Amino acid sequence: MLNYRFPAEYYNSIANVYDKMYEDVYWNIARQQIKVTIEKHIFSMSGLSVIDIGGGTGYWSLWALKKGAKVLFVEPAQRMIEQAKDKLRKEMGMDLREVPIEFINRPAEDLDFHLHFEEKFDVILLLGDVLSYVDNLEKTMENISRASKKGTLVFGTVDNYFSYLKDVIIYGSWEDYNYLVNHRRLPVGSEYGTFEARAFEPAEIENIFEDYGFKVIELSALASIPSLKSSIKYGKYFIFESEHLFFVAKKV
Repeated sequence: MLNYRFPAEYYNSIANVYDKMYEDVYWNIARQQIKVTIEKHIFSMSGLSVIDIGGGTGYWSLWALKKGAKVLFVEPAQRMIEQAKDKLRKEMGMDLREVPIEFINRPAEDLDFHLHFEEKFDVILLLGDVLSYVDNLEKTMENISRASKKGTLVFGTVDNYFSYLKDVIIYGSWEDYNYLVNHRRLPVGSEYGTFEARAFEPAEIENIFEDYGFKVIELSALASIPSLKSSIKYGKYFIFESEHLFFVAKKV
């Protein structure tokens, strides 16, 4: 199994099979939970400016475009961008030059090299565990803050530290445990390879966003129960057990 230094290298290697890897019940419920939550906080996306950071193969950008938003798509893995463009062409049924979307092939922490952030975004999407995968969390948060205005909403997911801890206790070694405790990171991936990712405790998410001028207004387990209704209703009670945390933050 290959061990990748950067997540983008791993995602380049699986770009053509990525969508098929996320077709199970868990991810279907997760996506529906995210949609319901976004629509709870945003009455209409028509005309809103959305930056989709870690856009992957374009699932969330496509959803936002169909709801009338204009999108800046940011993704460090070039082959994922190619998959996203193919998907958008097919689903939108038009030349992408006619679609209100711009593509940037950069990691989140390097956005300032491309943008001056003169335009502030209404919505920021971090829905591919972006904060768990970035190499420089502080620089990423600076860029997110600079791209925001008062009232900007951020929707994101991260890997849960307590899920990592449970897995390392059950399946790992003493060395794995010490590494997790000291570095807050462990290898993640699939049969196609691994890369290191960072996990977050629920309180860390709240503290990090507060440091950059946001307030976390919702924090829940993602798809904690194999039922959409129950995951939405009871997710806040499973934030110490779930594999992923789902958060909503607002610029204050």
